[in-house]
Amino acid sequence: MRFLIFFLIVLVVFGIPVYLFLRGSKKRYNKQKASAWKGKLVDKQHSDEWEDLDGHHVGESNTLIFKTNDGRKVSTNVLPDVYAAWEIGDSAEKLAGELLPRKIS
Repeated sequence: MRFLIFFLIVLVVFGIPVYLFLRGSKKRYNKQKASAWKGKLVDKQHSDEWEDLDGHHVGESNTLIFKTNDGRKVSTNVLPDVYAAWEIGDSAEKLAGELLPRKIS
């Protein structure tokens, strides 16, 4: 009986938050993939956000911010090589079914 109570407590404390996080991440991924728009790159943000306790670099964030033709702002996290390939003012098109926008002439 104690094991069952312990298991339920562990499930509530750890399992439910992990499930909710994964469910929210999947919704954001599907929403981003389903969207379609055209616009221009208006800002690039790079930050070395994560360091461990010893000050060693652990991760970074590369974000491209686009202004769509209908006036919305859309931000997309990308890998460093994709981040480096974009310049402010580049025209972009994001097609439904694709995860990232592509440059257009």
